[in-house]
Amino acid sequence: MRSNKEIRLIGRENLRGNYLISIGNMFLISFFSFLVQSLLSRLFGVPGLPLDYTSSYMPAGGEWRQTIVTLIVSFISALLALGFTWGFLDIQDGERMTVGHLFLPFKENFLKAVGFSFLKQLLIVLWTLLFIIPGILKSYSWAMAEYVFYDHRDLPNKMILDESEQLMRGNRWKLFKLDFYYFIFYFIPVAIFIGGILYFMFVGGNEPSYGFALLAWLLLAYVAVIVFTLVCAFIIEPRRNSAHAAFYMELVERESNELEI
Repeated sequence: MRSNKEIRLIGRENLRGNYLISIGNMFLISFFSFLVQSLLSRLFGVPGLPLDYTSSYMPAGGEWRQTIVTLIVSFISALLALGFTWGFLDIQDGERMTVGHLFLPFKENFLKAVGFSFLKQLLIVLWTLLFIIPGILKSYSWAMAEYVFYDHRDLPNKMILDESEQLMRGNRWKLFKLDFYYFIFYFIPVAIFIGGILYFMFVGGNEPSYGFALLAWLLLAYVAVIVFTLVCAFIIEPRRNSAHAAFYMELVERESNELEI
Protein backbone atom coordinates (compact mmCIF):
# COMPACT_ATOMS: atom_id res chain seq x y z
CA MET A 1 0.00 0.00 0.00
CA ARG A 2 1.27 3.46 -0.85
CA SER A 3 2.54 5.83 1.83
CA ASN A 4 0.39 8.68 3.12
CA LYS A 5 2.58 11.15 1.27
CA GLU A 6 1.91 9.34 -2.01
CA ILE A 7 -1.81 9.16 -1.23
CA ARG A 8 -1.89 12.90 -0.56
CA LEU A 9 -0.17 13.56 -3.87
CA ILE A 10 -2.62 11.32 -5.72
CA GLY A 11 -5.56 13.05 -4.06
CA ARG A 12 -4.15 16.48 -4.91
CA GLU A 13 -3.53 15.48 -8.52
CA ASN A 14 -7.06 14.10 -8.91
CA LEU A 15 -8.41 17.31 -7.41
CA ARG A 16 -6.84 19.30 -10.24
CA GLY A 17 -9.63 20.93 -12.25
CA ASN A 18 -12.18 20.17 -9.52
CA TYR A 19 -10.89 22.39 -6.74
CA LEU A 20 -13.10 25.42 -7.38
CA ILE A 21 -16.29 23.37 -7.78
CA SER A 22 -15.51 21.56 -4.53
CA ILE A 23 -15.23 24.92 -2.74
CA GLY A 24 -18.45 26.02 -4.42
CA ASN A 25 -20.18 22.86 -3.20
CA MET A 26 -19.02 23.60 0.34
CA PHE A 27 -20.61 27.04 0.09
CA LEU A 28 -23.80 25.50 -1.29
CA ILE A 29 -24.08 23.03 1.58
CA SER A 30 -23.88 25.92 4.05
CA PHE A 31 -26.30 28.02 1.99
CA PHE A 32 -28.94 25.29 1.57
CA SER A 33 -28.70 24.34 5.25
CA PHE A 34 -29.21 27.97 6.25
CA LEU A 35 -32.06 28.38 3.75
CA VAL A 36 -33.90 25.27 4.96
CA GLN A 37 -33.35 26.34 8.58
CA SER A 38 -34.87 29.75 7.86
CA LEU A 39 -37.86 28.42 5.91
CA LEU A 40 -38.72 25.71 8.42
CA SER A 41 -38.31 28.10 11.33
CA ARG A 42 -40.85 30.45 9.77
CA LEU A 43 -43.15 27.54 8.99
CA PHE A 44 -43.00 26.13 12.53
CA GLY A 45 -42.89 29.54 14.20
CA VAL A 46 -39.62 29.12 16.08
CA PRO A 47 -36.45 31.27 16.16
CA GLY A 48 -34.45 30.80 12.99
CA LEU A 49 -31.04 30.75 14.63
CA PRO A 50 -29.75 29.73 18.06
CA LEU A 51 -28.70 33.35 18.65
CA ASP A 52 -31.94 34.89 17.43
CA TYR A 53 -32.95 37.32 20.17
CA THR A 54 -35.74 39.00 18.25
CA SER A 55 -38.19 37.04 20.39
CA SER A 56 -37.83 37.11 24.16
CA TYR A 57 -39.71 33.87 24.69
CA MET A 58 -40.28 30.48 23.13
CA PRO A 59 -43.94 29.93 22.20
CA ALA A 60 -45.86 27.03 23.75
CA GLY A 61 -44.58 23.78 22.31
CA GLY A 62 -41.70 25.66 20.74
CA GLU A 63 -39.07 23.32 22.16
CA TRP A 64 -40.53 20.35 20.28
CA ARG A 65 -40.91 22.35 17.08
CA GLN A 66 -37.33 23.58 17.41
CA THR A 67 -36.19 19.96 17.83
CA ILE A 68 -38.09 18.91 14.70
CA VAL A 69 -36.55 21.76 12.69
CA THR A 70 -33.07 20.89 13.95
CA LEU A 71 -33.49 17.20 13.04
CA ILE A 72 -34.75 17.97 9.53
CA VAL A 73 -31.94 20.44 8.86
CA SER A 74 -29.39 17.97 10.26
CA PHE A 75 -30.58 15.19 7.94
CA ILE A 76 -30.62 17.48 4.89
CA SER A 77 -27.11 18.71 5.70
CA ALA A 78 -25.96 15.12 6.21
CA LEU A 79 -27.32 14.05 2.81
CA LEU A 80 -25.73 17.03 1.06
CA ALA A 81 -22.43 16.16 2.76
CA LEU A 82 -22.85 12.54 1.65
CA GLY A 83 -23.22 13.62 -1.97
CA PHE A 84 -20.25 15.94 -1.52
CA THR A 85 -18.18 12.95 -0.38
CA TRP A 86 -19.32 10.85 -3.34
CA GLY A 87 -18.07 13.54 -5.68
CA PHE A 88 -14.53 13.05 -4.43
CA LEU A 89 -14.75 9.33 -5.13
CA ASP A 90 -15.82 9.99 -8.72
CA ILE A 91 -12.88 12.31 -9.39
CA GLN A 92 -10.52 9.47 -8.43
CA ASP A 93 -11.85 7.71 -11.55
CA GLY A 94 -11.23 10.74 -13.74
CA GLU A 95 -14.79 12.09 -13.67
CA ARG A 96 -15.63 15.74 -13.05
CA MET A 97 -17.20 16.90 -9.83
CA THR A 98 -20.46 18.79 -10.32
CA VAL A 99 -23.10 20.50 -8.20
CA GLY A 100 -25.29 17.53 -9.05
CA HIS A 101 -23.23 15.32 -6.77
CA LEU A 102 -24.74 17.10 -3.77
CA PHE A 103 -28.22 15.92 -4.72
CA LEU A 104 -27.43 12.30 -5.62
CA PRO A 105 -28.55 10.98 -2.20
CA PHE A 106 -31.91 12.73 -2.70
CA LYS A 107 -32.41 11.21 -6.16
CA GLU A 108 -31.07 7.70 -5.54
CA ASN A 109 -32.09 5.60 -2.52
CA PHE A 110 -33.27 8.60 -0.51
CA LEU A 111 -34.72 6.59 2.39
CA LYS A 112 -31.70 4.32 2.44
CA ALA A 113 -29.38 7.35 2.58
CA VAL A 114 -31.37 8.82 5.47
CA GLY A 115 -31.26 5.50 7.30
CA PHE A 116 -27.53 5.16 6.67
CA SER A 117 -26.74 8.63 8.00
CA PHE A 118 -28.94 8.10 11.05
CA LEU A 119 -27.53 4.65 11.84
CA LYS A 120 -23.89 5.66 11.52
CA GLN A 121 -24.21 8.80 13.64
CA LEU A 122 -26.36 7.05 16.24
CA LEU A 123 -23.86 4.23 16.69
CA ILE A 124 -20.93 6.65 16.93
CA VAL A 125 -22.78 8.67 19.58
CA LEU A 126 -23.61 5.52 21.55
CA TRP A 127 -19.99 4.37 21.42
CA THR A 128 -18.83 7.84 22.46
CA LEU A 129 -21.18 7.76 25.46
CA LEU A 130 -19.24 4.76 26.78
CA PHE A 131 -15.93 6.59 26.56
CA ILE A 132 -14.56 9.11 24.09
CA ILE A 133 -11.84 6.78 22.78
CA PRO A 134 -14.23 3.99 21.62
CA GLY A 135 -16.24 6.61 19.75
CA ILE A 136 -13.12 7.87 17.97
CA LEU A 137 -12.06 4.32 17.10
CA LYS A 138 -15.47 3.49 15.67
CA SER A 139 -15.57 6.71 13.67
CA TYR A 140 -12.33 5.62 12.00
CA SER A 141 -13.57 2.06 11.54
CA TRP A 142 -16.55 3.44 9.62
CA ALA A 143 -14.64 6.24 7.86
CA MET A 144 -14.92 4.46 4.50
CA ALA A 145 -18.65 3.71 4.84
CA GLU A 146 -19.76 6.58 2.57
CA TYR A 147 -17.56 5.27 -0.24
CA VAL A 148 -18.71 1.67 0.31
CA PHE A 149 -22.30 2.91 0.11
CA TYR A 150 -21.61 4.59 -3.25
CA ASP A 151 -19.88 1.53 -4.69
CA HIS A 152 -22.36 -1.02 -3.29
CA ARG A 153 -25.74 0.66 -3.11
CA ASP A 154 -27.62 -2.63 -2.80
CA LEU A 155 -25.91 -3.56 0.47
CA PRO A 156 -27.93 -3.15 3.68
CA ASN A 157 -26.74 -0.25 5.81
CA LYS A 158 -25.36 -2.49 8.56
CA MET A 159 -23.34 -4.46 6.00
CA ILE A 160 -21.96 -1.19 4.62
CA LEU A 161 -20.60 -0.36 8.06
CA ASP A 162 -19.25 -3.90 8.43
CA GLU A 163 -17.49 -3.67 5.07
CA SER A 164 -15.91 -0.36 6.05
CA GLU A 165 -14.78 -1.90 9.33
CA GLN A 166 -13.21 -4.78 7.42
CA LEU A 167 -11.36 -2.43 5.07
CA MET A 168 -10.09 -0.32 7.96
CA ARG A 169 -8.83 -3.24 10.01
CA GLY A 170 -5.18 -2.44 10.67
CA ASN A 171 -5.47 0.91 8.86
CA ARG A 172 -7.07 3.21 11.42
CA TRP A 173 -3.74 4.54 12.65
CA LYS A 174 -2.60 5.18 9.09
CA LEU A 175 -5.77 7.16 8.33
CA PHE A 176 -5.43 9.07 11.60
CA LYS A 177 -1.91 10.15 10.59
CA LEU A 178 -3.25 11.20 7.20
CA ASP A 179 -5.92 13.32 8.90
CA PHE A 180 -3.47 14.75 11.41
CA TYR A 181 -1.37 16.19 8.59
CA TYR A 182 -4.36 18.34 7.59
CA PHE A 183 -5.78 19.01 11.05
CA ILE A 184 -2.49 20.42 12.32
CA PHE A 185 -3.16 23.56 10.26
CA TYR A 186 -6.27 24.21 12.35
CA PHE A 187 -4.13 24.21 15.49
CA ILE A 188 -2.05 27.17 14.28
CA PRO A 189 -4.58 29.94 15.10
CA VAL A 190 -5.47 28.22 18.38
CA ALA A 191 -1.79 28.09 19.36
CA ILE A 192 -1.40 31.80 18.54
CA PHE A 193 -4.51 32.62 20.57
CA ILE A 194 -3.31 30.66 23.61
CA GLY A 195 0.19 32.10 23.23
CA GLY A 196 -1.19 35.63 23.33
CA ILE A 197 -3.17 34.91 26.48
CA LEU A 198 -0.11 33.41 28.18
CA TYR A 199 1.95 36.44 27.14
CA PHE A 200 -0.49 38.85 28.79
CA MET A 201 -0.73 36.65 31.87
CA PHE A 202 3.00 36.33 32.54
CA VAL A 203 4.58 39.30 30.76
CA GLY A 204 1.87 41.95 30.94
CA GLY A 205 2.10 44.63 33.58
CA ASN A 206 -0.31 46.15 36.05
CA GLU A 207 -0.87 49.42 34.21
CA PRO A 208 -4.48 50.61 33.80
CA SER A 209 -4.17 50.09 30.07
CA TYR A 210 -3.31 46.42 30.60
CA GLY A 211 -6.92 45.32 31.01
CA PHE A 212 -8.00 47.18 27.88
CA ALA A 213 -5.07 45.74 25.90
CA LEU A 214 -5.96 42.22 27.03
CA LEU A 215 -9.61 42.69 26.07
CA ALA A 216 -8.65 44.12 22.67
CA TRP A 217 -6.27 41.21 22.09
CA LEU A 218 -8.91 38.63 23.00
CA LEU A 219 -11.44 40.22 20.65
CA LEU A 220 -9.05 40.57 17.72
CA ALA A 221 -7.55 37.14 18.30
CA TYR A 222 -11.00 35.55 18.44
CA VAL A 223 -12.01 37.14 15.13
CA ALA A 224 -8.66 36.17 13.60
CA VAL A 225 -9.08 32.56 14.74
CA ILE A 226 -12.55 32.35 13.19
CA VAL A 227 -11.42 33.90 9.89
CA PHE A 228 -8.25 31.80 9.71
CA THR A 229 -10.19 28.62 10.47
CA LEU A 230 -12.72 29.36 7.71
CA VAL A 231 -9.94 30.08 5.23
CA CYS A 232 -8.17 26.87 6.26
CA ALA A 233 -11.39 24.91 5.81
CA PHE A 234 -11.84 26.03 2.21
CA ILE A 235 -8.18 25.40 1.42
CA ILE A 236 -7.67 22.16 3.31
CA GLU A 237 -11.00 20.30 3.25
CA PRO A 238 -11.09 19.66 -0.52
CA ARG A 239 -7.57 18.22 -0.32
CA ARG A 240 -8.37 16.16 2.76
CA ASN A 241 -11.54 14.74 1.21
CA SER A 242 -9.74 13.89 -2.01
CA ALA A 243 -6.97 12.19 -0.02
CA HIS A 244 -9.62 10.22 1.89
CA ALA A 245 -11.15 9.01 -1.37
CA ALA A 246 -7.69 8.07 -2.67
CA PHE A 247 -7.08 6.19 0.60
CA TYR A 248 -10.28 4.22 0.01
CA MET A 249 -9.22 3.36 -3.54
CA GLU A 250 -5.93 2.05 -2.14
CA LEU A 251 -7.75 -0.16 0.34
CA VAL A 252 -10.06 -1.55 -2.34
CA GLU A 253 -7.13 -2.23 -4.67
CA ARG A 254 -5.20 -3.99 -1.93
CA GLU A 255 -8.22 -6.11 -0.99
CA SER A 256 -8.73 -7.03 -4.64
CA ASN A 257 -5.09 -8.07 -5.00
CA GLU A 258 -5.29 -10.20 -1.85
CA LEU A 259 -8.39 -11.98 -3.18
CA GLU A 260 -6.64 -12.75 -6.47
CA ILE A 261 -3.73 -14.28 -4.59
